[in-house]
Amino acid sequence: MKIAVISDIHDNIWNLQKALAMPELQATKSMLCCGDLCSPFVIDLLGRAYSRPIHIVLGNNDGDVESIIRNSKNYSNIKIHGEYFKTLLGGRTLAMNHYPDKARAIAENGGFDIVCYGHNHSVVNDEMVDDTLLINPGAIMGYHGGELRDIPATYLVLDTTLTQAEVYKV
Repeated sequence: MKIAVISDIHDNIWNLQKALAMPELQATKSMLCCGDLCSPFVIDLLGRAYSRPIHIVLGNNDGDVESIIRNSKNYSNIKIHGEYFKTLLGGRTLAMNHYPDKARAIAENGGFDIVCYGHNHSVVNDEMVDDTLLINPGAIMGYHGGELRDIPATYLVLDTTLTQAEVYKV
């Protein structure tokens, strides 16, 4: 099963629309969003452009959470899971949250095949922590605020059969 993994949109609707139009993303069976949508209208963009299940965790820059949740109810395929999500997808146990330190702790504790996170706008991270694939899809936003510089806008396509991820630039 192929799953799209995105994070840190930060209202960059232009990069989000480009990513959502990419055939590699549209060929996936589900989407994970590791937080920082920012504004509630991002839910509408996601819901209109991607018809399969979308699972979202909240980040530190999702300001109007009440409206984000309210907007998500307009789309039967979108689920907001708070700060943490765990599931079984494509035969793999998977956990997701926004923060790298929490994701690493989850991976180190075991019990999951894959752990996804965002937040740090770093270059894509794809590493094995014991038996767990720990991945960060990078930032759809395409900017690293801490370093005040542009970075590639990226997302991942996770192949649960192979337990590996491929990065795509927007």
